[in-house]
Amino acid sequence: MDATQITAIIGAAASLLCTIIVGTLTFFVKRTLTGLEDADKKNENEIKSVSDKLNDLKADLPLFYVTREDYIRTMNRVEDKLDQILYGGKAKEE
Repeated sequence: MDATQITAIIGAAASLLCTIIVGTLTFFVKRTLTGLEDADKKNENEIKSVSDKLNDLKADLPLFYVTREDYIRTMNRVEDKLDQILYGGKAKEE
């Protein structure tokens, strides 16, 4: 075997090795990207679910909870009515 044949064999081996490495890297990159896309779709669905639940909660809040201001206003009215009953319509002396 002369030098040109050895050079050709080494070149072919290097080319084959490069092709195998590039193919392997392409496989793993594609698999990783597919996994990321699946995770992205899953996160999108979970975000939509949480958003829907939050909107339902916002709609239900006025039915189940009272704000601090509404509670104070209502209690002041109740106290005024109790004062009217207790003092017979006269202003309460403090």
